Amino acid sequence: MSTALRTVFAGAALAIAAFGSAQAQDCPSEPMFVGVSGPNSDVRQSARRINQGDWRNAAHFASEALESGTSNRNKNAAAVNLCAALANESDSGTADACATAIERNPEGWEAYTNRGGAFWLAGDHAAAAADFARAAELGAGEDAVTHNSALAQCHS
Repeated sequence: MSTALRTVFAGAALAIAAFGSAQAQDCPSEPMFVGVSGPNSDVRQSARRINQGDWRNAAHFASEALESGTSNRNKNAAAVNLCAALANESDSGTADACATAIERNPEGWEAYTNRGGAFWLAGDHAAAAADFARAAELGAGEDAVTHNSALAQCHS
């Protein structure tokens, strides 16, 4: 084999290896959750805590908002936040909280994103993929939607 041909094959092998490595880096290993903010201080605090990964305090503030006399809009946001927080705490109330988030926000991509993340963490990747697909229909282009869509695709 000529030196030029060996160089071409070596270059092609390196390109294939680099492509495979780059694709592996684009595959997330964990779902992304979103916090939904609103005018209510407890809702704002729960969203902030979700963005910081402070799940226990996020659950506290979301629960406070849900138990208060605040508006439905704020309670809808709090339900989405509670779903994310409890999922990351592996709380036994996660399924109910996420079902409530979907009931209160049937057209909200955030609710499907967070419930999908909860399913993923619980090991139900098929249910997670279905929720991630619904989130993509409702919120195409959102960072968490793109992230979780890649997660489901990479691990299917």
